[in-house]
Amino acid sequence: EEFWIQDQYTPNDQWTINLGLRLDNIHGYIEAFQVSPRIGVTYAPNKRHAFRAFYGRLFTPPNLEALPFLALNLEGTTAEPEDDTNIRTKPERSHYFEIGSTHAIGRSTVIQLTGYHKYSTNMADAHQFQSTPMLNYFAFERGWQQGIDFSVKTKLSNTLTARGNVAWGRCKGFGLQSGHFLLHGHELRDIQLPGGTYCDHSQDITSSAVVTYRPFTNTTITAQMFFGSGLRSAEEGQRTNSGNEDSNTTYNLSLTQVFPFAKKQKLLLAVDVVNLFDQQEFLNTGEQSVGLGVSHANMPRSVFFRAQWFF
Repeated sequence: EEFWIQDQYTPNDQWTINLGLRLDNIHGYIEAFQVSPRIGVTYAPNKRHAFRAFYGRLFTPPNLEALPFLALNLEGTTAEPEDDTNIRTKPERSHYFEIGSTHAIGRSTVIQLTGYHKYSTNMADAHQFQSTPMLNYFAFERGWQQGIDFSVKTKLSNTLTARGNVAWGRCKGFGLQSGHFLLHGHELRDIQLPGGTYCDHSQDITSSAVVTYRPFTNTTITAQMFFGSGLRSAEEGQRTNSGNEDSNTTYNLSLTQVFPFAKKQKLLLAVDVVNLFDQQEFLNTGEQSVGLGVSHANMPRSVFFRAQWFF
């Protein structure tokens, strides 16, 4: 069950204040309740610049798949865990803070900067069950996530636009609230250490860029770039998630053609090329990582065709 109330107050053209209150109540897999206040403030000294700040108390119920996996009898099988502790996953309760600003530069460029910090009790995460792709959800006793994001969007001409972003972020968990049966003994020990453990998805730097060109009215060419500094891993014998995989970059290309018809109907045909340069890279190697139990590689060069009819 969830109930919420929200209101917006605008004392003048420069200030906007949003206030909210949400109530969550769970009956079923687990019993839990929380009252979550939220407040957001925006200050716009003029039409070209805006500054914002937000605080919110968050409540995230455990995923429906976070059921007692050990209800199955795994004793004596190859899937028998090293630690059969099976505690129900509790809801994540968080304090979330965000500040940021947006600025218009000239007539065609907008930049945005955002910083955030999230502190959680029972911080939710997921882990592959041994070598299967099946995700099982668990929770750290506590944890934090923080980062900074910078983005820019610009219109270079009537036919050429571009946007991009670069972000720094980290995530760390401390202690284990549930999911002991998913992890190896050394991983359990590392999580319990005072310094905690980095989350498997905690890449330090991520970035993306998109360029769109329209040589003709109904023709669009789009190029994309995605960069990651490397998911968490560790060398044999090192502390879990203490290192990083190699960085990886993927380039994609799309061509879209629209054919207009009577009565505002149109046919869209497109071809998409994923991993244009066919770069063969491992995203993770499945070793010394809390969260990823097997290796994952990026998609080989792949070509997709799309067709859509709008009527």
